[in-house]
Amino acid sequence: MFTTLYTSQDVVSTTLVGLALMSLAAAMLSFLGLSWSNERWRVPTAMVGTACLVTAAYYAGAAGFWLSGNAASAGARFSAWYTVHPLQVAAVFFYARTQGAVPVGVFWRVTGAALLMTFGRWLGDASFFNPTLGALISIGFWLYILGEMYFGAMTEAVRKSARPVRLGYFWVRLIFTIGWAVYPILHFVDVVIGVGQAPAIIVLYSAFDMLNLIVPSLIVVAVAGQDRY
Repeated sequence: MFTTLYTSQDVVSTTLVGLALMSLAAAMLSFLGLSWSNERWRVPTAMVGTACLVTAAYYAGAAGFWLSGNAASAGARFSAWYTVHPLQVAAVFFYARTQGAVPVGVFWRVTGAALLMTFGRWLGDASFFNPTLGALISIGFWLYILGEMYFGAMTEAVRKSARPVRLGYFWVRLIFTIGWAVYPILHFVDVVIGVGQAPAIIVLYSAFDMLNLIVPSLIVVAVAGQDRY
């Protein structure tokens, strides 16, 4: 990745390498945050850091493939999402649990829904059945996760917490609402319409990965730090 020369006009290479470095930086900040946050925040902080580290590994590999042959595959991206999305929703569960009791069943339901959300899109992408059906299945599990975040026990646990915690939860939930909506849209353009892994699709996926992963991770680190400073 760092031994191939590319110009500023190569937007895809710039985006992939940039996201690899940004994800790595976010992971390092999250792990450093373990030392300055209260003990109760260490589980969600470690989870978002691990999710960023997995994303950095994916983007480093994707950048290498692109630089070697201008090729990209959705398969590698799905491999990363199977780890990243469950870690993200699990981090939200433990975020809420820092403020009060949340049934453990919520953890299993939201992480399972995150896996099935990714699995549905993958089945459509792999042509095991209709790609549109895969997108609809994915949307259904995504809406279930949002339902838990808006109307479930996690919201009740955070409702009476300090203002920084409530604001952090609000912004993370909003990003999962708006940012995650782009994934089924891009999946539809990529697979159903048949555009494929075109440069514009790769750049858009990467830009929304930055919004959907790096920003929520830094929010968790910032809120965790307020317990000490």
